[in-house]
Amino acid sequence: MKIKGNILFKEEQQFRVMWLWGLIITCMLGATGVIIAAALSDKTQVNKAWLALVIMVPLEVLVAYGMYITKLQTVITTEGIFYKWWPFQRSYRFIAAAKIEKAEMRKSPAMSYGCNWVPGYGWAHTTGPGKGLQFFLRNGKKVFVGSDKQTAFQQAIDKIVNVPKGM
Repeated sequence: MKIKGNILFKEEQQFRVMWLWGLIITCMLGATGVIIAAALSDKTQVNKAWLALVIMVPLEVLVAYGMYITKLQTVITTEGIFYKWWPFQRSYRFIAAAKIEKAEMRKSPAMSYGCNWVPGYGWAHTTGPGKGLQFFLRNGKKVFVGSDKQTAFQQAIDKIVNVPKGM
């Protein structure tokens, strides 16, 4: 879906939580270290260790690169809310302004990053801890979209939907 309407708000967020990157790098180095230690302890397994490293290290780098370039792109227009996870989604997901019953500012779900279903939040789209808007749709579904620019996000939504002030 292409963006329609006058743009009121635009934001790109990436995974830049330091402890998450620390965990990813620690796991990568730990797995590599275990293979190297196994090869050093048994000299007959050196060829197998090299093969494992040749396969594993590029995969680890590819996963880390994928995490690094992934973006949550959010655009609010006079028509509604457009969002997508680049590079995994080519087109935007869309929530029409007319389908939003209400929206409330609230904290992001604890330990929930990326796109996943969270009880009480519905589908949650976040790149780190913070706040965002919880959308309650007229069909009973819920969608949470995190934002690093909560005030501007809320102001844009206020222009297209009657939003109760929260948190």
